[in-house]
Amino acid sequence: MNFGNLKGISAVWLSETDLTNLNAGEGETNFIDVKKYKKDGIEYPYVSGQAMRFYIKEAIRRNLQDNEYMCVPDDEGIPGCLKVVIKMEDFESNWKNIIKKCLACDLFGYMKPIKGGGSVTRVSPLKVSPAVGLLPFDENATLDFLTRKKSATVAEKERGDIVNIEIGTNIYKCGIAIDGRRLGGEENWSSGTVVIDYAIDEAEKKNRILKVLDGIIYLTDYSKQARLLTDFTPDVLCIALQNRYSHRLQKLFELNSNRELSIERLKEIIGEVQEYSNIYFGMIPEVIKNSEEVKSVLEELGIEVKTPKDAIMDACTCLKKS
Repeated sequence: MNFGNLKGISAVWLSETDLTNLNAGEGETNFIDVKKYKKDGIEYPYVSGQAMRFYIKEAIRRNLQDNEYMCVPDDEGIPGCLKVVIKMEDFESNWKNIIKKCLACDLFGYMKPIKGGGSVTRVSPLKVSPAVGLLPFDENATLDFLTRKKSATVAEKERGDIVNIEIGTNIYKCGIAIDGRRLGGEENWSSGTVVIDYAIDEAEKKNRILKVLDGIIYLTDYSKQARLLTDFTPDVLCIALQNRYSHRLQKLFELNSNRELSIERLKEIIGEVQEYSNIYFGMIPEVIKNSEEVKSVLEELGIEVKTPKDAIMDACTCLKKS
């Protein structure tokens, strides 16, 4: 695919976890629950989109080169790059430098209120879905116990509280989409139509897309990893390099109660997305029970099935050559 025709990158994957609590809910003082959603009256776990954005951001940050930069938000969540922006004129004269310098501000967007009214806002070119559990929570969960020590006061012994922590195993579906047209630029409406003003060249746009795809391979910075070590990287994955910007690939995986992927859904979605995409697919054995059937169907559609890492690397190689 010619890079100039690339409008979007979409990826969706399944990840099987051991016992873990990747994103706690509201809970109570001595109870740490798992975030859950309901479908047909049954509860399933999920990881919020905000948490997934943080995990991906930290994976990218860990892989920065010495000449690359990502700012850190302050205690109000405002990116460090926007400290120089006090009034709107400051933003208008600095936005290109901010996007050119900072991968975080470019990929993940920003927002800062301006005194006197208004705000400077960048819509994130990188879209991230919540990670939704596909297996019922009650059938795949338990309670863990943690002792929290209290500080000892005069003439008292140190005491501890028992904390209950919900943990469970599951298969999560996650996804991202990158708006290739908006990456590295801002919309300019001054001419009466929408034109993108870019702060970076095509080589740097490629580099930033590669950083995101590489980050998916090395996701690590989830919550509670000191005692619930988890691998949340893809076990079944599909990536599409698209000459149309679309989120259609996100509907690819439908899992039934026997842990089998819907073959009809797979055929329908792949058939649609193939019309405007280069598709790469990766899978490891035993995560889904009909993996051989899935592999056979994909090969009939002209898609070679590799490991998830190799699928990502093949997509990266295609981008580098485009």
